[in-house]
Parts: sequence; C-alpha cells; structure tokens
Amino acid sequence: MSLQERGPQPKSLLDVRREPNLRGIGTEFDFGGVKEVVVTRTDFPLERARWVLKNETIAVIGYGVQGPAQSLNLKDNGFNVIVGQREGKSFDKAEEDGWAPGKNLFSIEEAVKKATQMQYLLSDAGQKTEWKKIEPLLKPGDALYFSHGFSIAYKNQTGVVPPPFVDVILVAPKGSGRSVRELFQKGRGINSSFAIAQDATGRATERVLATGMAIGSGFLFPTTFEKEVFSDLTGERGILMGAFKGLVDGRYGNLRMLGLSPEEAVRHTVEISTQTIAKIIGEKGADGLIKELSDKLLPAFSAGLSVAFMATRPVFEDLYEKVATGVETKRVLEANSKPDYRDQLDSELKTIRESEFGEASSFIREQRKNGPIVPSRIENKLDAIIAGALVGIMHAQYEILRSKGHLPSEAFNETVEEATQSLYPLIDRQGIDWMFANCSTTAQRGALDWNSKFRDAISRPLYDMKEIYYESVIKNILTSEMWKAGKTVRELRPENQRIA
Repeated sequence: MSLQERGPQPKSLLDVRREPNLRGIGTEFDFGGVKEVVVTRTDFPLERARWVLKNETIAVIGYGVQGPAQSLNLKDNGFNVIVGQREGKSFDKAEEDGWAPGKNLFSIEEAVKKATQMQYLLSDAGQKTEWKKIEPLLKPGDALYFSHGFSIAYKNQTGVVPPPFVDVILVAPKGSGRSVRELFQKGRGINSSFAIAQDATGRATERVLATGMAIGSGFLFPTTFEKEVFSDLTGERGILMGAFKGLVDGRYGNLRMLGLSPEEAVRHTVEISTQTIAKIIGEKGADGLIKELSDKLLPAFSAGLSVAFMATRPVFEDLYEKVATGVETKRVLEANSKPDYRDQLDSELKTIRESEFGEASSFIREQRKNGPIVPSRIENKLDAIIAGALVGIMHAQYEILRSKGHLPSEAFNETVEEATQSLYPLIDRQGIDWMFANCSTTAQRGALDWNSKFRDAISRPLYDMKEIYYESVIKNILTSEMWKAGKTVRELRPENQRIA
C-alpha cells in the first residue's frame, strides 16, 4: 500500500510568494523536500509589529471562540485594542475579563466606527447575519481581518463582499481560542496561516504579518482564503475532531464486544491516544513513535495503520469534495441559523456526556488526578492497533490535502500539529463533549455529523483485521515527506525561536 499517491501538485514557490506577496520578508525552509517561505519571529519581531500598528485602533468584533484570546493577547502585547459585542452572555464575559463598557468595550457598530482594523471574529453564521449592518460603517483605508476564510471563500452563501477600499486579510491560528491564550501565557504561541484577499492600501502585507505576531503566533505560513477554509473544515471534521471521535467510538465498541469493561475500553482508546500516543507523535513524529515500538508490536501497528488509511481515505475524498463545492457549508449554515440550534446541540452533547463511553471517560479523568493510569509507552497490541489507526487517519487526511494542492506546512499543521499541540490536550483535560461545546459552531456541527461516517467506515475493518507486519508501510513512514515536514514544523515551534 502506498501512502504517497499524488494528485495535482502544489503551486511552485514563486506562486506561493504571490499569495500573498511577502516582499522579501521571511525565510525559506525545507518541508520534506518542498521549499517554502514562512515568517518567523526573527523575520518579523514584535517590536516591528508595534511600529506597523502604532496608529491603528483594532476592534475585535465578537467575544466567542477566538475573540477573547486574540483581544487579550493584543492588549497584553501593548496594542490599542477595543472589543465590540452585543449585550448578553458574551458581553458579560468580556466585562469579567477586564474590558470596560464605554472605554474599550462597545456595541458592535460603535466599535467598527472607532476602528481602523476590524477583526471579524463572530461565528460564520453571525458574520453572515451582521454583515449588512457593518459594511456601511467601513472607511477607506480600514483593514477587515478574519481568522477563517469562510465568509470570503463562500461569499455567494454569506453575502460578505468587502468594499474595494479596504484591505482584506486573514490570520488563522492552528488551534482553539483556548490554546491561543494558554500558549501565549506560557511564553510560547501558536502557529498560524495568513492570507491577503485584497490590498487596497499597499500596506496589507505588513498589516497582516504585524497582526499575526501581535496575537502571539509562533510562525506564519502563507495560504489563501480558499485553501485555509478548505483545509480547516476538512481537518475539524477529520482527524482533529470528527474522525478522531469516530475512531475512538468505533474501537471502543470493538473492545466492548471483546469483553473489556467500559473503563478498560476507554483506557485503550481515548486515554492512550491523548495521554501517550499523541504526546509521542507531537514530540517525535510517527517516525519517532515507530522507533519506540518493540518488534512484537509492529504487526499490530502496521496492520492498524493500513486498515485505517484504506477505510478512511474514501471518506476524506467525499468530505473534501463537499467542502470545496460548498455543499457542506450550505448545510451547516442552514443548521446553525435555526432558532433551536443551541438546544439541539446541548441535547447532542448531553447524550455523549451521559453515554456509557462518556461516563467511563469522566471516571478515568477523575481517577487520573491520583496519578497516570496508562503507560507513557505503547506496551501491548491493543494500544499498538489504535496507535497505528490514528497515524493511518493522519496520513489519509494529509494525503488528501496534499493531493488538492495544499503545501506541506498547511497540511501538517492542520493534521498533526493542531491535533497534538491544541485539541487533543484539551480533550485530554476536559473530554470530547467539552471540546465540541467550545469550538466554533461550524466546527461542532460538521464534526458531530461526520463523526458517524468515520466510525462506520473504520469500526468493522479494525475488528476484522489480522495482525500482519507490512514492512513497506513502516518504511514509508520512516522516509515520507509528511514526517520530514513535521520535523521542520517542530523546529519552528515558538519555544525554539527567539521571542522579541
């Protein structure tokens, strides 16, 4: 089996520099044999960001998932930032976080009027709803900033068409808002992609890079609004949330059929995945994970990987197609716009929380307070199978993104880095239902709906699999572009850079 099948190749380095035009800013790195120019903290230090934005008033519109983290990081870094939010729970949360009404906390309309840069961080459905009120308030020379390409890429569905006299820029952190804030507070930061859809002032490049560093990004890699949203929607429905839950649900059911107790089945699925497997992959890559496996575990690992890759690759093909053609986004926008959406979501999350799996997971997390309950290494076949399956799904997602023209930096960050450094640690601490409840409405709806597709695809094949050592699979991982690219990503993590 080959995990390196390729479709259309990504654009050349020259084309990437045009999207956006880096104008000589950035450093070239080798991502598994593909040369890319990314912007590190050394290339664009925080002091330069402060100089670029010294005359700007940045209005963060929306205080939901990304708004709190980005606004607080901007404030702590010394930028002139205000918050725009409708009265309600989010407005009250902003007050609790120290934003003062009439001083730096305003209505949405008032904040937009005061701003020279508007960070449009409402939910995707909220951006569609509020756009007609906001567009007339934008002034020539303003910057319109997004952290998701959704509203611009799907403008035919959202109606968000910016006027020609504003810069339209994007910085998309590769992690949840909670991670953006927590990693900033630890002195680290989070990797982000960036894009420019419209450069009305000639300053869009400096503005977007300055804002990316100002919110605490570790390094910035270029993309487009379309590629950002296609990879993001695929990732959150895939390995980050939907496919991950599909894997642990399916495997949990397998282990219960084999006679394991609920607690044992949890230990050999979500617990070993977030406590051990993801941590090893995050630190050493899947190639490093393989080097830690004993010879007797390689058949279980390689068989699990092969089965998971083959079972989920067609699901990813279908998923990406529905994302790229707008079928998925139309469905999600309609669902999220229903007046009873929140009630329906709460009911679904309650079902997850109160299921046998959910209650056993909560029990295990409570037990863990007294010390680790799974080994820091993979020591048995059950855990080797799910380790292989997790890596197999990562490969399936990475390969579909690469085949659609996404460069290694984006494909790896969206597949592995965001999973191991942001979302899986949050699942580990709070549970899957909490993760769904605290992500964007677009992510939660899509991940919940695609979860069952991945579960159904993988459950029976994993149950029926035979433990066979696939030497070609192991060799492929040890030499693949994916994990070589991952080594570069790890080297570029914020803790490995100088913080200006």
